[in-house]
Amino acid sequence: MRWFIYIYFLIILTSSLYSSNQDSKVMAMVGKDKLGFINKTGKFIVKPVYDDAMPFRDGCAGVNIRGKWGFIDEQGSVVIKSQFESVSNFVDGVAAASINGKWGFIDKNGKFIIEPKFDYARPFKEGIARIKNQRNWGFIDKGGNYIIEPKFISANDFNEGISRVKVGRKWGFIDTSGKYIITPKFKSAGDFNEGLARVKSGRSWGYINKNGKFAISARYGGANDFVDGLARVRSSGRMGYIDKTGRFIIPAQFGDAYDFVEDMAMVKSGGKWGFINRRGLLVVEPQFEWAWNFNEGLAAVAYKGKWGFINKEGAYVVEPKFDAVHDFSQGLVAVEVGGKWGFIDKNGNSVIVPQFNIVSPFERCSMLETAGTVIKEDSTPTNG
Repeated sequence: MRWFIYIYFLIILTSSLYSSNQDSKVMAMVGKDKLGFINKTGKFIVKPVYDDAMPFRDGCAGVNIRGKWGFIDEQGSVVIKSQFESVSNFVDGVAAASINGKWGFIDKNGKFIIEPKFDYARPFKEGIARIKNQRNWGFIDKGGNYIIEPKFISANDFNEGISRVKVGRKWGFIDTSGKYIITPKFKSAGDFNEGLARVKSGRSWGYINKNGKFAISARYGGANDFVDGLARVRSSGRMGYIDKTGRFIIPAQFGDAYDFVEDMAMVKSGGKWGFINRRGLLVVEPQFEWAWNFNEGLAAVAYKGKWGFINKEGAYVVEPKFDAVHDFSQGLVAVEVGGKWGFIDKNGNSVIVPQFNIVSPFERCSMLETAGTVIKEDSTPTNG
C-alpha cells in the first residue's frame, strides 16, 4: 500500500513539474515604453528593455535596441547581438537579416550563411526563399544558389510545391524548377490550397486545378481559398459556401461570411453578426455589431461599442465591457480598458491588471507564429 501511495505522489509530482516546465515556455510580449516578455502570472521573464520585439519562434525572438536587431533565447539571454537593420523570424534554424542595405541569411550564431547581397529577402519555406533584386523577384535554395532567377514583378512563397507569380499584368504559376505549369493569363489569383487555386477570369472568379483546368468555372463575384473542403464565395451580392464541385453546401444568403473555425463560422445578416455551424444552421442569431472567430471555445463579440466573449451556445461568459480584445490563447486573453492592456481568464477574472501599452497573446515559445490580431470596434477585416 505504501508503494502505491509513493508511486501515486511521484506521478503527481512529475506531472506538476512537467506542467510547470511547460508553462515556463508560455510567454506574452508586453510593454509600456519598452518591450519585454511575461509569464502567465505577469512576472517578467525577459525584462522590458527593448525598443521593438518579435514573438518567439524556433526558440528565439528578434529584439531591437536603438534601431538595431538581434536575438534572445527563451531565458532572455542575448544569443545574437543587436547589429542588423532588419530581421525575420527563424525558420528551421535560419533567419533573413539585412545589413548595410542588403539582405542575406544567418544561422543561430548570427553568422551569415548566405551573404547579404539581395535587395530584400523573405524566410525560407519548403526549403526555398523568395528574394528581390533590381525590382524583380526570384528564388534561392539554402546554399544561396538561384533556383529561379529574379524575373517576376511579384511572386509568392511556394505552397503545395507551386508559386503564384506575376508577369506584366497577369498571374500564372510555376513549379520549383521555375517552369510554368500554368502560363500567366489571369487578372488575379490566389495560392493553391487543398489542390485548387482561385483565379479571376474576366469579371468573375473560379477555381483551377494544378493542370490549369477550371475545376469550378468562373462564375462568382468573389472567392476565397478552400479550407477543410469548403470555400466562401460571393454570388449575386451574397456570401455562401461551396464544395470542390462548385455545389453550394450553404446557400449564398449572407451579407458577409468568414471561414469555419472550430466548426463555427461568422456570418452577417441584417447588418448584424452571428454564427452558423457546418450544416448552415444559425447557432447564434445575428445580433452583434462585430464579432471574431471562435478560439479555445470562445468568440469575441461587440455590443454597444464594447467587447465581450460568448460560448458556442451564444451565452455570454464574459460580458461586453472592454474597448478592444485579442483572441484567447493558453486560457488567457488580452483586453483593453481605458487605453491600457491586461489579461483575463475564461471566467472574466482579471489575471494581470491593465497596465501595458502593447501586448501580444500568450503562446508557447516554440510555437509562436505571429503577434496575433487586435480586435477593435473599427476593425474591418478584408473579405472576398
